[in-house]
Amino acid sequence: MKINDFTEKQIREAIIGKIKPLVPTGCKHQKGVVYLEGMAVATITIPNSHKRVMHHNKSKHIAAALKLECREFNDLVKCTLTGPKYYKILKTKIANE
Repeated sequence: MKINDFTEKQIREAIIGKIKPLVPTGCKHQKGVVYLEGMAVATITIPNSHKRVMHHNKSKHIAAALKLECREFNDLVKCTLTGPKYYKILKTKIANE
């Protein structure tokens, strides 16, 4: 399955609004750190809020950094995957590693 085409703004809003990574200020390209139970488990580059379309080739790197499959990443951006559900998936995947 491929990741759908979303705008950079849609992806950014989904990551910041639902996952709420810790984002340091003052950088041109923001990197967010995702914490689970006080431990850093993922570092992701957060897209800028442009209206450009981000295709599968670029989006798959963000999905991989978030430890999500393509379907799960699509659900995250399309609003069916919430923040608490994301952390539940993340906890399961880390436990299985």
